[in-house]
Amino acid sequence: MTTSQPTQNSQGEVAWNPSVGLYYKPASKKREGYGGVIGALQDQIKGSGNTVKSYPENFSGIISAIQDLTLADKQPGSATGDSPPGQPVDGQLWFDTTQNRMFVWITDDWYPINDADGVPIVTTTSDPPEVDSPITGQLWYDKEENNLFIFAGDYENAEGDIGPDIDGVPVWVLLADIDGEFLQTTATLPLDQDVRAVADIPKTILPEINSQLFTVQKDYNIYLYDALAALETAIGDSSPLIETSTAPPADPSNGQLWYDTESLELSIYYQDDNSAQWVPTSVTHSIDGKLQPLIVSIATEKLARESAINELTKMLDQIDLSDNVLFTHLENLIIELERKVDNKPVVDTSLYVSVEAFSSSTDEITSRITSLETATPDYSSLMSKEEADAEHAAIETLVATKATPADVAAVAAQIPDVSSFIVQQNVTDAIANITTEYLPRTGGVLTGSFQLQKNDYALPSLDFSGASWYSRKAFKLTANSATPANTTFGTTDNPWEYAWEFDANEDFCWIYNDTNKVFSITKEGPACSTIYLGDLGDNTNNGRVIHNKIDVKERLNTYQSALENIRQAVSSSTDYASLKSGLLTALATV
Repeated sequence: MTTSQPTQNSQGEVAWNPSVGLYYKPASKKREGYGGVIGALQDQIKGSGNTVKSYPENFSGIISAIQDLTLADKQPGSATGDSPPGQPVDGQLWFDTTQNRMFVWITDDWYPINDADGVPIVTTTSDPPEVDSPITGQLWYDKEENNLFIFAGDYENAEGDIGPDIDGVPVWVLLADIDGEFLQTTATLPLDQDVRAVADIPKTILPEINSQLFTVQKDYNIYLYDALAALETAIGDSSPLIETSTAPPADPSNGQLWYDTESLELSIYYQDDNSAQWVPTSVTHSIDGKLQPLIVSIATEKLARESAINELTKMLDQIDLSDNVLFTHLENLIIELERKVDNKPVVDTSLYVSVEAFSSSTDEITSRITSLETATPDYSSLMSKEEADAEHAAIETLVATKATPADVAAVAAQIPDVSSFIVQQNVTDAIANITTEYLPRTGGVLTGSFQLQKNDYALPSLDFSGASWYSRKAFKLTANSATPANTTFGTTDNPWEYAWEFDANEDFCWIYNDTNKVFSITKEGPACSTIYLGDLGDNTNNGRVIHNKIDVKERLNTYQSALENIRQAVSSSTDYASLKSGLLTALATV
């Protein structure tokens, strides 16, 4: 793999000019800072034939790129010699120099890559080789007829059927008949369909050749040769780098480099669709001095804001104290008023009549008595004795058809006793006693416990969603501590916020099996003995499922050890070779 080489700077000193993007082109623009380190690692991964990923330009991205580079290094390699290498892995190649044959290690043994070893079969007669299952691509040279054949993977049976899955003899396809002037060359070799279909091949070099003429390998070879010759001429006519200490060169071309010997900066001339400019590729001076005033200003602003926030917090605390005193006074007045109302005697006015109603009733009675005393009797509504006797006889006849007292007594004996049944008054009295025998609607003290058994599992067991302030301090707990310490949970005055609010040494934990504290949050922040990262799957009967799980504690310890070894390697190395050896040793355990 090509690497950067040292060059001499303007003072004649040997300096390294690292180059990235030799294989992975997007990395060519990331030579400065963290991006340059990641770009160099991406270039190494691409050169190793592995898939290149995108990484953030920070230490996390560098660590991830180093891991992927290490994984690439662990891919099966190759070896040569007169004996196989020790401890091979699946896919490892070995070229046996004693037999000039290539082998691959699979599971438990070395296997030849090609049983025919790529050597054509030569026969002295025109009879096909006596091979039942030749390898696809195997060649056969008929020395008698001077013909060359190839096996394309097809077989033919006695019925004349031809195909790769036919049970028959191999079909040998004629490649060249030297005596009959049938010989495959670049002038007759058909070009791949994908190459022939290319429509955007530049025509400026060979205007007489177009995509329709690219039918054989010879056409494409001629085009490539002339294109490379034209490219070499264009590169030779260009001036890739100009050094000057005054102004940039006039009429630069796209990609032109200019090194300013005064400011020691290297720039490249870049043109896009609507603009053209010189873009610095590196800056030699430090910007820490320019950033320092900004850092000081930010620190000053931070202190000022913290002081203002502390002062505002004190003012809010004082307002809360004054409001609490006023609320307490109002609550005491309300309690005293309720006590007076409760002690006021209740008068049952239903037993009395008003003076006006009594006087009106007396006057009506007096008027009716006077009218009755002076009225003439009206006998029209009375019946005679004969009519009464007849009516009485009819009644007696009707009574004879009705049940006797004995019949009624027999029926009454069969009516069940309902004296123990609950009547409407019992229900009314029970509802009235709820506020005294149970929790009143305005609150109270519960000495027992609630067991909630919902009929609709889609509804919440406890619902505070009527308004955001319903959930304010929804729960209040007291810690097991020497001094009183209360904790509340619910909504706050901040938008979208739910919070556990506490002001002492409370410890919010997850404890497994009464003894194993797996997670803890205190005023100092969260803590845990182990934490995992990964993709969460659906739970099973065994609980949580994590795919691609990473043990962060173990991984950080590994990285810390590797970084310490890298620091030691950088400190102790004396040249590039020792630095590379030290880095590889440090990264071997990652």
